[in-house]
Amino acid sequence: RRTPMLKEFLIFIKYPYTAGVIATILLGTAIWMAINRNLPGTRMVVIDMFTSVVLAVVGFGGKTEG
Repeated sequence: RRTPMLKEFLIFIKYPYTAGVIATILLGTAIWMAINRNLPGTRMVVIDMFTSVVLAVVGFGGKTEG
């Protein structure tokens, strides 16, 4: 029998690829901005936020289990 806290924790383990892709995008942007200081920081962050939200909705929005 699963406890509610364990069930919430398993959501993060259940979708590791989506979380990994989002983390890779964020880390890649941070590294890219550290290498090239002339990049528009605000624009890069907005693009990352939009991309992360779209990936989260698609990747984490699977079928609900009942």
